[in-house]
Amino acid sequence: MGGGDDNSATERQQATESSKQAARDALNRQFGIGGAVATRAPDRSAFNQKTVVAPYYKYKHEGDMGELVTEGDTYAFDEAGYNAAQDKYEADLARNSRTQGADTGRQTLYQNVRENAYTSGKRGLDEARDEAARKTKFELFARGLNGGSEDINQNAMLGRTYNQGLMDLGAKADLAESQFRGSDEQTRLGLLQSIDAGMDQGSAASSAMEQMRVNADRAAAEASGTSLGDLFANTGLIYNKGQAAQGKAAGTEWWNNMAPSSSRGSKTANGMISQV
Repeated sequence: MGGGDDNSATERQQATESSKQAARDALNRQFGIGGAVATRAPDRSAFNQKTVVAPYYKYKHEGDMGELVTEGDTYAFDEAGYNAAQDKYEADLARNSRTQGADTGRQTLYQNVRENAYTSGKRGLDEARDEAARKTKFELFARGLNGGSEDINQNAMLGRTYNQGLMDLGAKADLAESQFRGSDEQTRLGLLQSIDAGMDQGSAASSAMEQMRVNADRAAAEASGTSLGDLFANTGLIYNKGQAAQGKAAGTEWWNNMAPSSSRGSKTANGMISQV
């Protein structure tokens, strides 16, 4: 009795683990993970079962020396074995194709998110550069500096700022792709834990599909909003200096016109401020 119960428990445990492993394998294939299974079409000749017939003596009459008879070996084709091997071969091909397809599709999504993040950010960067170039041109003209060395310096600064922006965008785009990959990996690991806890293969597959869709949608939305802001606003470009000077002058004028005279004070001969 006890031995039978133990065997039944062991068989149930093995069946449960086998089911879990099948669910894990299927889940990993959804994410394009799982090494390709070696496949080779079955060789029909390998399923010819050989029956060896030993030579024997055939006697016509009792007491004769007899005649040695050699019939040769016989062969029978194992149809069932060959069909089973062919089915396995085709199943392995299909499995490899699904895994490769899932991996290719996911890699394409990752790359698209990176490209979209870079393109979106570059659009804003190009607009900021064009605006900065326009303002710089007008400021140089207003100061009579266009065409000279300062013109060359200012445009070089524009170029350096733009190139730095492209590098920053590349890093941001890489990060967007990396975060997308990370979200998928967290989803996969979380579902593997759920399978260990008892989630069946169908539920795991359905949940993976939904969560992967959510990850893709979120990554696409975030990529479309990639921006560096206006990198040119905080540079030493001449129009920024002009705007800063204008802002300081406007602030001084407001103070002189609006602040109470007692707060403004008056300068003495040595430049010190004395209260009125």
